Formats: sequence, C-alpha cells, structure tokens
Amino acid sequence: MELIILIILVVLVILVLMGRGPITASGLIVNAIVGVLLLFLTNLFISPPIPINLITILICALGGVVGWLIILILHILGVAFIGV
Repeated sequence: MELIILIILVVLVILVLMGRGPITASGLIVNAIVGVLLLFLTNLFISPPIPINLITILICALGGVVGWLIILILHILGVAFIGV
C-alpha cells in the first residue's frame, strides 16, 4: 500500500516539475537543501517525526517545498511516512 502511494507521489512531483521548465543541477541542489531543512524543522514540532530517508529526500529534492508539503499532508493524515 505504501509503495503505491510513493509511486503516485513521485509521478505527481515529476508532473509538477515538467510544468516548471528545464531541471538544472543548481535548482535540484537548492530544492534538496530547502526540502530537507523544512523536514528537519517540521520534525522539531511534530510527534512522531517524519523519517528522513532516501525516499523523503528524493521527493523533497525533486519537488522542493511542494514535495515537503505533500509529505507533510500524508504524514498528518496517517497515510504514509509514519515514524517508527
């Protein structure tokens, strides 16, 4: 179930990226830094924390703030990214 949700998320993030224009390395780096920073700051305020792993980093690197927001909403709803 969680794998299907993650695949859907990746597809949605890719579709959002396609509408923004070409993907550059500097843009990906900035998105990754902002996304992981937002994940870290979010984990300071919510319990249980969102796990920071390869999947969440990839979603944040590709989607930036939008990816972080999708992860946060799914975590709050209890659909995915439930901390162990």
